[in-house]
Amino acid sequence: MAEDEKWNTSGLDFRRFKPSNRDQALFLMDEINLEAQLLAIKGLLKRNREAEKQVSEAIEQLDKQARGYSGGDERYQMYMEDRWLDALHGTVFQDAAHSMSALGMLAPLLESVLVSIFTGLKKRDEIHSSASKIDERRSFSNSDYWNPHFEFQRNGRRRDLVKGTIQLSISTGLREFLPDDLEKVLSAIFSYRNKMFHFGFEWPKEERRKFAERIKNEKWPGDWFIKSTSDGDPWIFYMSSEFIELCLSTVDQILNGVGKYLATD
Repeated sequence: MAEDEKWNTSGLDFRRFKPSNRDQALFLMDEINLEAQLLAIKGLLKRNREAEKQVSEAIEQLDKQARGYSGGDERYQMYMEDRWLDALHGTVFQDAAHSMSALGMLAPLLESVLVSIFTGLKKRDEIHSSASKIDERRSFSNSDYWNPHFEFQRNGRRRDLVKGTIQLSISTGLREFLPDDLEKVLSAIFSYRNKMFHFGFEWPKEERRKFAERIKNEKWPGDWFIKSTSDGDPWIFYMSSEFIELCLSTVDQILNGVGKYLATD
């Protein structure tokens, strides 16, 4: 069989195959199976949305039963209303649980993506000896330089994944290929993670106030977090479905941006 015929046994000419920007990024970070992780995360998020819908429908039915009762038994009327209120109150914590579930998947996913990308760039840099511009990060060891968990200043380093990621991406020339709102997205999700993982669903009042202030001061879009209130004050914060989708799309944007960055070298 001729060599050309071997290439075309499936009807495809693999000589013409060109990896996408996303493929290039995935090749770079070959230590994790990102696509399988995304499938698992999206599957669980979908099941959570379906569960929320079922609970909402059940509460709506209880409300109709309570409002529609006309038997004249006040105790039964109160019983029905109490059932409705208890179910409604319970959704507050169900929503918090689902928000925690999404957070517990998305925050580590974003962190592992960033670490894997810079680990891949470090290996690539060592092989090709591509020169990065001299800056404060380069005055430290090579392994420290490529660690996005740290931001470096003249007087040393401090642990800050968000600032470290932005600083390192600027140093390597990657920043212009990443989402414009990356720092805001990372700040929001990791700040929320710290609150939820340290304090659970119901944070101390001062922590709730601080988070509400941070949303305002850092100008995070108002639809990123939803809050329940108690006596007019913040009670429980949730990641909105819009912000959850934004985190997922941010992963896609990062991969596409890294692929474009690799193509420029």
